[in-house]
Amino acid sequence: MNETKIQLSTDELLLVQNGQWILTKNAIILKVYHLFGSLAEEMKNETKKNQLPDEVMQTTPKISKGEHYKGLPYVMLDYPRRFTKENVFAVRTFFWWANFFSITLHLKGGYKEKFAGSIQRNIFLLTQNNFYLSITDDEWNHDIDKQNYILVNDLKEGPKQKHFLHSTVLKVSALVNLDEWNEAEAKLLHLFKVILKCLEN
Repeated sequence: MNETKIQLSTDELLLVQNGQWILTKNAIILKVYHLFGSLAEEMKNETKKNQLPDEVMQTTPKISKGEHYKGLPYVMLDYPRRFTKENVFAVRTFFWWANFFSITLHLKGGYKEKFAGSIQRNIFLLTQNNFYLSITDDEWNHDIDKQNYILVNDLKEGPKQKHFLHSTVLKVSALVNLDEWNEAEAKLLHLFKVILKCLEN
């Protein structure tokens, strides 16, 4: 038996004997659920003012959680949402432990074709609100870093044309820092309104 693999470090020993940090973590995740539940109701009110496709409007908010997005807990709210193999219309609000809140418009297939022009015409709204454009081939990557995303404001014309006109998937995201927790709901709702405005003709 390899004992070095099952021994605990000093820090690990302290943690394994302290249940309070797990209880605190669970309480925080529950607060994220409540935050997203409140946000979802506000989002539903906002979508009533916009002309989104009927099949998208008929969906309900979905909140789910997990423990291991790149090793860390997360909670996500999908609303509005429509996922098929070929077509995606979704706004995903994401809490990622030790990283950030984010909100992402995810368009694929027919929805991307339908709305890409509107988004490009309203691109000034994205630049004013520090949105990022996904430049990765992995449409399910939520890590908004320099390898996967670029600030829309920093886009050159070539990449802009590629991602807005010639790609199958279009994703734009904005961040809210975790130290802005007390303002997070208001900030996320504002960014949601920006997304809806970008979809208008």
